[in-house]
Amino acid sequence: MSRKTTARGAAVVAAFAVSALTLAACSGSGTDGGGSGEPADASVLVIGLDSDQAALGYDPLRYGSGQRMFFEGIYDSLFLLDADGQVVPDLVTNFEYNEDQTQLTLDLDTSATFADGSTVTADLVKENLDFRGDPDLSAYSGFAEGGEQEISDVAVVDEDTVTLTFAAPQPGFEANLVLPAGAIVGPAGVADRSSLDAAADGSGPLEVDGEATIKGNSYLLVKKADHPDVDGYPFESYEFRPILDPVARVNAAISGEVDTAFITSATQAQAESGGVGVVANGGVIQNLLPFDKNGSLAPQWGDPRVWNALSIAIDRETYVAAIHPGDIPTANVLPADSPGYIPELEEEFAYDPEAAKELLAEAGYPDGFSFEVVITAGSQRDWEAIQPYFAEIGVDVALKNASSTEEAFASVQTTPMGGPIALTWTNPPGNVFGVLFGFANFHGAENPAIQGAAGAYGAASGAGDEDAQAAALTDLNRAIAESGWLIPLFEQLSPWAYNQSVIDEPTFPGTDSFPILSTFTPAS
Repeated sequence: MSRKTTARGAAVVAAFAVSALTLAACSGSGTDGGGSGEPADASVLVIGLDSDQAALGYDPLRYGSGQRMFFEGIYDSLFLLDADGQVVPDLVTNFEYNEDQTQLTLDLDTSATFADGSTVTADLVKENLDFRGDPDLSAYSGFAEGGEQEISDVAVVDEDTVTLTFAAPQPGFEANLVLPAGAIVGPAGVADRSSLDAAADGSGPLEVDGEATIKGNSYLLVKKADHPDVDGYPFESYEFRPILDPVARVNAAISGEVDTAFITSATQAQAESGGVGVVANGGVIQNLLPFDKNGSLAPQWGDPRVWNALSIAIDRETYVAAIHPGDIPTANVLPADSPGYIPELEEEFAYDPEAAKELLAEAGYPDGFSFEVVITAGSQRDWEAIQPYFAEIGVDVALKNASSTEEAFASVQTTPMGGPIALTWTNPPGNVFGVLFGFANFHGAENPAIQGAAGAYGAASGAGDEDAQAAALTDLNRAIAESGWLIPLFEQLSPWAYNQSVIDEPTFPGTDSFPILSTFTPAS
């Protein structure tokens, strides 16, 4: 049996976000401290983000990992990311796989307490996971019947132990049980999920101050005075402000309206010239995303040479400099800091339109072909920049603006490719089985090399073998790049502007875009 034991820590879990409102001023941040030699004001940390963190209410299962930083203090999770980006237990005290890795048994910390005085139990964990067929709970979508990471059964062993049974072997499955999917909602929220529209039901050390919160404008999280882990949060309260416009967001950081803000690469120089600190983390790869990988819509899409031709047809350096200044062009599926990064791929997939034409001719398309892509407002500039590169090798792309969100999502069935899509590789099996073999694989393509590398990575993670993990990631990177199942474009940096007199330089859990909330430290 593969086995791993870790005590529940005081850290918190995995990240990203969507859109929101600009805001009026009103700072809770102090500007004393830093150079004065006195500790900075730790009464409230004001955080500017590019999205409304609770647009759908306070049910963490309705969100993706982007809302991790907001929800991690409110909800405890089965597992979490530690400061190094490693998956470690939180509500779980011990976990163990059976020999064929079709079952995962979790021992639970039953001391975590909810507002009604009840505690975490095996029955409650089962009740949470039994919602995995609910289409509104997007965090559970991969666990549902037919999903790539299907949980076929959750069985209560005793009051503090549950066993998850999978439809297929799932090595390293614990990486899928960080926030949001690993969040455990209390009995009241489980009994009536609609109650979570207005109020959270978590056992974490923070809670939403309903009176001070203005939905869509400002969310205030305050400490629970008697919570055993409350000292792990250095500030007394945390205010989240959604600011949609990136220029307004960086200006809010420069003016002191917010103490720290998630900004864009394009506004990084503005922040630096404005006198605030800037720290950036890599790890997010933006890709074109093939949908038809076996030629279901047209025969050319089943030939990797066609996908490789499209990849080397793109002048990444020029495209990124024009559309995403400050980000890093890359032909690697994995980020530069990953042990699976392969420098040679940058040369192998470098811009070469003549070689691209040769690949198309070898595949049987010397005169090229045409296809349609459904675009949105967010992807239009990218596709308008990429379109001429494809035209240069004889591939004509018609751009069709999506008339609705539904049409954009339906394009995975009706068009050969889409994107750009951002992928953070903190959980490689999640991307492989949730994206490549999940929603972006409507036509049921198979690729044993990708599946095998992802499986090897999961097994190595479960065994704690870092050398084997690195080898599996290298195999995974090459298998995806050579198959064309992703066409990497650039590594997106995640810059944070911060007031150096209020907080120390933020740090990141591995390659994640968002710091762990509890690691923001007052300046001194």
